[in-house]
Amino acid sequence: MNPFSYVKSHGIKGTWDIIYRYKIDQVLRKLAVRLTHNKPLHNTIVIEGHNDFDSNGGAFYDYLIKKHYNDKYKIVWLLKNKKPDHLPKNVSAFYLYKPSLKKQMTICTAKYILTCQDAIGSVRDDQISVYLTHGTVGLKAFKGKCTLPDNLSYILMPSEYLQPILAEQYEIDNTNVKYAHVGFPIHDYLYSSENGAIRKLTTHKYNKVILWMPTFRKGIAFGREDSSSIEPLGIPIFSSMNDMKELNDYLKENNSLLIIKIHPMQDLSTVKVQNLSNIHVLNGVSIKKYDVNNAQIMKDADALISDYSSAAYDYMHLDRPVGFTMDDAKEYKLGFIVKDPMELIGGQVINNKQDFLSFISDVINGRDIYKEKRHEVFDKIFEFKDGNSCQRLAEFLNL
Repeated sequence: MNPFSYVKSHGIKGTWDIIYRYKIDQVLRKLAVRLTHNKPLHNTIVIEGHNDFDSNGGAFYDYLIKKHYNDKYKIVWLLKNKKPDHLPKNVSAFYLYKPSLKKQMTICTAKYILTCQDAIGSVRDDQISVYLTHGTVGLKAFKGKCTLPDNLSYILMPSEYLQPILAEQYEIDNTNVKYAHVGFPIHDYLYSSENGAIRKLTTHKYNKVILWMPTFRKGIAFGREDSSSIEPLGIPIFSSMNDMKELNDYLKENNSLLIIKIHPMQDLSTVKVQNLSNIHVLNGVSIKKYDVNNAQIMKDADALISDYSSAAYDYMHLDRPVGFTMDDAKEYKLGFIVKDPMELIGGQVINNKQDFLSFISDVINGRDIYKEKRHEVFDKIFEFKDGNSCQRLAEFLNL
C-alpha cells in the first residue's frame, strides 16, 4: 500500500500513531543492534505484561522480587500505562510504545526477554526470549491474530494434548520456536494461601461472590471487532439496565455479589453496564486503582462466568463452578480452536438470562453439577496442577 492510500484508510492521527509507536522504534532497534553487537550480554531480564505487572509476566516478576533475584539481575519493564512512582531495587521501566534508543539498547543486551502481549524475539543468538502468553488457552481461535517473531526462542505450552492445536493457531509449526512445558506463572497465585482481594473492593461480607470475565468483542486496537452480535451494554446475555436491576435484586436477596471484570482490550466506549448495589464493574483502569489482579480476584470468587476466554480455564485450578456464555457463538467471527467447542466446555452453557440466573442459583445453593466434566477437561488441558510454575520457569532459564 502506498503512503497516501495508507493515510486515507487510517487517517493522519492513526498513521502517525503507527509511525510513532512502531516505525521509529524499528529504526532505533537497527541502530542499537549495530552499537551493541560486540558488547557482552548483561544480567538483565526484560518483562512485558498484558496490562503491566499482570498476567504471566507480572506473576513471574512478583516471584523474582520475593526470591530476591533483583539482587543479581536488573529487571526492566516495558510499560503501556503510567510508570509507578516507586519500584524495587534494581527495577526500572521504559514505555513500550515510546521510541527510545536506550530502551532498544537495553533489549539488545539483555540475557532474557519475557513477553505476554507484544512478543519480542531474541536480537542475538545468545539471548533467551520467551513468549509467556497472557492467557494459557481459551476456546477462541486466533490464527492470524497473534503473530510471533521468527527469532523467538520459546513459547509456554500447557500440555502435550494442546501443543499441536496451539502451534497451528500461533502458526509456528515449521519454525525454530521451541516449546517450554513448565506451567504458567499466573496459576501460582491460585495455589497460594493469600486472600483479600475482594476486601479491597468492598467492606461488606457476602455469602457468595461470582466473578464474570467476558472476553472482548470490540477491541480498542485498529477497530477490531471479533463478534457481529449487537450488545447494548457491551456485555453478553443482558440487553438493558432493567435486566441488570432484576439480576441485582436477586443477588441482593441472597446477599451475593457479582463482579464484572471488563477485558482490558475492550473498547470502553461500548461498555454501558453500570455499578449497582450488588454488581460491581471493573475495567483495566479501576483494577489498577484497587491494586489487584485477575488471579487474586479469582482466588476470592466462589464461581466464574466467562466464555471463549482463557479465564475459564485458569479458574479450573481452583476446582469451583464455571459457566460459559455462548449466546453469540454463531456470530463470533474468529471461530474456535477445535471443531466441536463442547469438547472443552467444563461447565454450564449459558445462552440467555434464564440460564444465567440458573447458574447463579446453583452457586448460591452450593450445587456443583458439572464437577466431573470440569475435571475431565482440566486434566486434558493442563500438565501441571500446582503452585510451582514460577520456580520451574526460573530453573528453566538457569537463573
